[in-house]
Amino acid sequence: MAPLPTPWHALRQRWESVLHTPTGQSLVSPCVSVCTMHAERDECLGCLRSIDEIARWGMSTPAQQREIWQRLGQRIAQHFKET
Repeated sequence: MAPLPTPWHALRQRWESVLHTPTGQSLVSPCVSVCTMHAERDECLGCLRSIDEIARWGMSTPAQQREIWQRLGQRIAQHFKET
């Protein structure tokens, strides 16, 4: 039996889809429905966004969404390196 995907695997799949989304288009939300904040890192355990990034997402332009995703890409890489 294949292992169940973790929220980070779902997030990584979303990140990979963002890489193929043309500039200027709205991007898929990073939310993977695991909405719990990490006490020490001040980021969501599911999507790795900060409270500020979560709050701004809905009002963000595609360019701002891409900036958030760029930061998330770095966090995703770091988390996969740690696991």
